[in-house]
Order: sequence, then structure tokens, then C-alpha cells
Amino acid sequence: MSVSSTVFLGTPTEKTSDGFEDTYLFDVSRVYKGDLASVTSVGTLANGNGCGTSYVLGTERPMFVSAPYDVDAEHEGFGCEPYTGTDFDVQAAVESVYGDGYAPRAGGTPSVGVSADRSAVIGGVAAVALLAVLGWFGWKRRRAQ
Repeated sequence: MSVSSTVFLGTPTEKTSDGFEDTYLFDVSRVYKGDLASVTSVGTLANGNGCGTSYVLGTERPMFVSAPYDVDAEHEGFGCEPYTGTDFDVQAAVESVYGDGYAPRAGGTPSVGVSADRSAVIGGVAAVALLAVLGWFGWKRRRAQ
């Protein structure tokens, strides 16, 4: 647990995949370690490759994540965890180490399924600016008459 840069309790709500990497959107209910918004993304290598893992959408779970290394997300999740040989309460273990945790700050990643190309954003902004300038000239011309 101590090697994870962020520890939180969250529910995966959305998943996207490019076949190599899966990215999950999580609603965060408690933060135990790190600074985290109420919505965050966790990436993992798809199909269990290289300690990648998967998460069940809608199922709350404790998360131990690190800064992203192999994924394009805010955090990276791994499936290579130590085996204890017995069932135990992970949530109770987290709280014994980190306490009760705290509520996440507001905000976060709006969606993992939406991305924008930089040139498309710049083009859109330029188009809106051009329309505003043309509208201003039209208004100015109408006023002059």
C-alpha cells in the first residue's frame, strides 16, 4: 500500500479501450492517500498484459494506483499484487493504515470517451472568432445607415 502514490475508494463507471490500454473513469467516494478529485481516470494494460487488470463497472472497490507510466490516464492500476493466501478485509486494512480518509475535492475528468485533437480545437476557436468579427462589422454597418 505504501508504494502507491494514491489510495482511494471508488466505483468504475465508464470504460474505453484501444486494444492495448483500457481506461476507466472512477467516481471517487473516499481518498486515503494523495490529492484526488471526485472523478478520475485509471489506465491499465488491456487483457492482463504486463500486470494489467480489469475492473467491474458499478462495483465499488479500494484502489491502489500510481502515477501513469504505460498508460494515458491520470493514474495507472496494476494487477500484480501480493497474494496473502487467505481472505481478508482490504478496506479494514486500508483504514488501519490511513484512517477514515476524506472526501475528494470537486471536479475531475469529465469522460474517458471524449478527446479533442489540438488542431480541431484551434480551428473551432478561430471559426468562432471569425464569426464574431463578421457579426461586429455587420452590426457596425447597420448602425451607420
